[in-house]
Amino acid sequence: MTDENGPAVIVDLCRLPNPEAIDRTTFVEFGGVEQFVSIRGRDTRNPVLIVCHGGPALPSLPSSWIWQRAVEDYFTVVNYDQRASGRSAAGAHDGMDLSVERYVEDLEELIAWLRHELGVSTVGVLGHSWGTIIGLTLAERRPDLLWAYIGVGQVISGPENEAESFGFAMRSALTDGNEQAIAELQSLGEYPGTQPLTIERIVTCRRWAQHYGGLSAYRSDFAYFTDAAGLSPYYTTDERALIGVGQQVTMPHVLPALLSFDARAKTSFAVPMLQFLGRHDWTTPTAPVERWIDEVSAPSVDVVWFENSAHLCMFEEPGKFVVSLVDLALPHAPSA
Repeated sequence: MTDENGPAVIVDLCRLPNPEAIDRTTFVEFGGVEQFVSIRGRDTRNPVLIVCHGGPALPSLPSSWIWQRAVEDYFTVVNYDQRASGRSAAGAHDGMDLSVERYVEDLEELIAWLRHELGVSTVGVLGHSWGTIIGLTLAERRPDLLWAYIGVGQVISGPENEAESFGFAMRSALTDGNEQAIAELQSLGEYPGTQPLTIERIVTCRRWAQHYGGLSAYRSDFAYFTDAAGLSPYYTTDERALIGVGQQVTMPHVLPALLSFDARAKTSFAVPMLQFLGRHDWTTPTAPVERWIDEVSAPSVDVVWFENSAHLCMFEEPGKFVVSLVDLALPHAPSA
């Protein structure tokens, strides 16, 4: 095998050749913006599960080949590149509405489209990181559309997340005697504090939290995640370049909404709630989620701890991830 035919092997691996399968990609207009949608599954009779990706503007589809294939045995999995993200970034422009409200409305429109295209009445939504803000807001607002909501790396309080992440990074650096990390973190002053929470300040905090395993447990290097798009069977080289374009467009607008998000008072839901928590997650720290979930009222509430994961439990513990979905999410889905 050569470097040249390695991606071709992944393309072949990800084919769904059986006649009951679905593997469809298309662009659909939501909120006046063309957005890229992928629908994949082994059997069209399986329930629909939408993956609402994180970032902001970090689409899940390019790296999904690592972990998603087993999920496709039990669910029809829908990935979509949110407005100004990934392959949808080709239509990004100044003045585009990048409010949380608009992202939630896009998800509502996606569900309406899927109900028509696939003939389903409800869907599951799996939000990851930034995507949990969109998914949780929809779960509170439109439970009639969902058979369950699954949060992975749930955001509950943006300010609390920053404080928790900084505390972990500083404790780890002090224990390690890492003078560079200590100096850079101390340069942030009180964090997040009252100073403007600039991208530069956030990157400094996150860089050291992730260095000590806050993104991928026990790892300071997580190239398997960041470089996975380079082997993606779903994106060309030019399309991969759009990921960076989308991040540049969205970060200045979306990051303030992410950091100011506060769902601590949102505790009443009319849809089953599941939380998948990485024990070592210091990217979206779990302490705020633990405090919140104790107050949540819903038809059912399940929490799964991934003991050897941080923020990427679908990559870090893929077997436990799919088993947890099958055991705890699938029973809520409508039968074929």
